[in-house]
Amino acid sequence: MSRATLASERGAVLIQTAVTAMVMIGFGTFVADYGVLWIARHQAQNAADAGAMAGAIARAYDDFFIVPGDSNGVAAGNASQVATANLVWGAPATAVLPPFDIACPPEVGAPGHCVRVDVHRDGESGSTALPTFFGPLLGVTTQGVRATATARVMVANATNCLRPWAIPDKWTEAAGRPDEFNKYGPGGALLTPHDDYTPPDASGPGPDPDNSYRFANSNADIQHFGLAVPLTLYRALSDPIVPGWLVPLHPPGSTYAASRDACNGQSIAVGDQIPIDEDQVPISTTAPIPFDFHNMYAADSSASWNGRAIDDSCAPLLCSPASAISPRLVAIAVFDVDLFQLRRESGNWSGCKVAPPCVDIVNIVGFFIGDPTGAFGNLTSYPGLIPTDAPRLTAASSFLKAVTLVR
Repeated sequence: MSRATLASERGAVLIQTAVTAMVMIGFGTFVADYGVLWIARHQAQNAADAGAMAGAIARAYDDFFIVPGDSNGVAAGNASQVATANLVWGAPATAVLPPFDIACPPEVGAPGHCVRVDVHRDGESGSTALPTFFGPLLGVTTQGVRATATARVMVANATNCLRPWAIPDKWTEAAGRPDEFNKYGPGGALLTPHDDYTPPDASGPGPDPDNSYRFANSNADIQHFGLAVPLTLYRALSDPIVPGWLVPLHPPGSTYAASRDACNGQSIAVGDQIPIDEDQVPISTTAPIPFDFHNMYAADSSASWNGRAIDDSCAPLLCSPASAISPRLVAIAVFDVDLFQLRRESGNWSGCKVAPPCVDIVNIVGFFIGDPTGAFGNLTSYPGLIPTDAPRLTAASSFLKAVTLVR
């Protein structure tokens, strides 16, 4: 063999090309296929987060009576639909609720209802795996992602959207007495017999059915979600205190009219005092102008109460302006009827830290306006806030709910 043949470099470029091709395939696999995996991972997490939040929101405001682990209710359906509506690499993922309503993880603090959603795009639980483009060249034919999210429904104790109205909390009627609160006579003297009142439990470890806001006897306050409440308009401070007596308020930092027509943005919490607005007295028995609900009713006139939730509302996309909840769903205060009557009958309003006369807020409820005059409505949940320095009601008494992602 000649020296020239041994020294020839012919064919060397093929080896270099083969090595380079393998390197490029490896880079392609890393950049393209891993890029698909990375993008899909974020999309799957977004889908899980959205599904968990949707389930928790429905759990708070629609499915009040859900059985833990039941996956057939409105909340479970919402969670699954929202999760699968968020595509993962251009295709629906599979949402799994294992189980739907679970105990909250211990690290999230106080107990509450939690909703967990697992999202699959990995070939498991009926899902399809993610595609690979360069991986098959290296023997990698499938890849997948899975994400999980948990949202928590918490008891809230404040709102920044209180309308300027309050109703008395439920009391226990003495036998044979009319359905109006009577515990104190002139000068604040205790009547015999007399009605009794216990405010909602704001410190106990669990539900106390005897310390709950309600208009009828029941073993659990949650049964009063949806309760139809007839309203009696405030005429004077000396009016009989009857269920549904609607008292006008002057919320701090706002006016009566501004708070009536829109959220005033002022945080009002359980435990606060609010002055009564004595200037807001109906001037006609047929046209209660200060308590005019017409505008709110007209803004969502097709909405109706189905016994447990609001149907056919314009919210969230069809309202003008757009609204996350029905314009007919408002927050109103519930006041301590005992303190109010004692101060009124004794003429001593020194307990008011605000301008007298005042009411002490023991609860805040969602109120779905039932007709244009505000003659009645239904009690329900309402989105709330959680200031750390305000009393926290038990789950049996609270109508305000807050929803957050916890993991």
